[in-house]
Amino acid sequence: MSKIKVSVVGVTGYTGTELLRCLLQHDHVEIKYLVSRQHDGTPLSELFPRLSHMDGLAVTNTDHETVAAESDVVFLCLPHKAAQEVVPNFLGKTKIIDFSADFRLSDKETYERYYNIPHQHEDLLNGRFVYGLPEIYRDEIAKSDAIANPGCFALLVQLLLLPFKGKMAHADVIAISGTSGGGRAARDPVDHPFCSGNIRSYLVNNHRHTPEILASSGLKEEQLNFAPTVGPFLRGIFANGFIKTDAEPNLSVFDNHPFVRIKDNVEMTHVVSTNFIDLSYTRGHGGEIIAQGALDNLLRGASGTAVQNMNIMFGIDETEGLNFNTAIYP
Repeated sequence: MSKIKVSVVGVTGYTGTELLRCLLQHDHVEIKYLVSRQHDGTPLSELFPRLSHMDGLAVTNTDHETVAAESDVVFLCLPHKAAQEVVPNFLGKTKIIDFSADFRLSDKETYERYYNIPHQHEDLLNGRFVYGLPEIYRDEIAKSDAIANPGCFALLVQLLLLPFKGKMAHADVIAISGTSGGGRAARDPVDHPFCSGNIRSYLVNNHRHTPEILASSGLKEEQLNFAPTVGPFLRGIFANGFIKTDAEPNLSVFDNHPFVRIKDNVEMTHVVSTNFIDLSYTRGHGGEIIAQGALDNLLRGASGTAVQNMNIMFGIDETEGLNFNTAIYP
């Protein structure tokens, strides 16, 4: 097959550079544009010296109309709100995979409640974008030209709970993320100096990823306690879930999904720098299920899943570009 012409808008953030790492080893990809307003004309090797062996790639501020016209797919690695401002430049002109939360939710009211900003394109919610979680929506992703990539906490917790969908009375989840989940800009409470030698929870039962979890789990808001937490490490998320249910886990929901592994024991270091999510399930002393899961927040929690979605959209092997032998950053 001919190469897929790929562009990345917002390439210099953590998820953008991690995405680029995937694309550079993808056999079916041709990099068309790497876009950043702040670094127009800068060679890639100057911004990222670890990629100094990559000749001929530069970051530009190419206009969106040109990017859309000359790309088969565009990844939008932009912050919330910024993405909804530029999406009309691409929608219907090329395939889109959006990393922000701007089009993950189905209604404006929920979005504005959790993100505290107005949504400019209510008409694009509730159906125009497909939620990009391959283990649940693979068939819909294959038919779509616009994908909303999941949040990292949301992706892990949704897959952790998926074997019990519709059969849970209650779930309590504590998920500890590395500091890279907050992005490159220094930002309390996820800035690394605040977390060195420390663990702290934030936005308990009010985290932005909560409505994503509720949408696929079959739980109502009052049936879920979610304590997002930041730990003193860079990459990865480790989650403990305590699930009140009489059901045994239906692990067949992960059949034919290459990046989910069921383990006796889960350790975060076993998934960091990979696109795998590891899960385990044990019946506890009180009858509850103790569920554990781990993933790399920048890779499986963001850029790796985005590449999975691209592969599905173009009908190629879902694992293409996601078998790693290159260094990770951070």
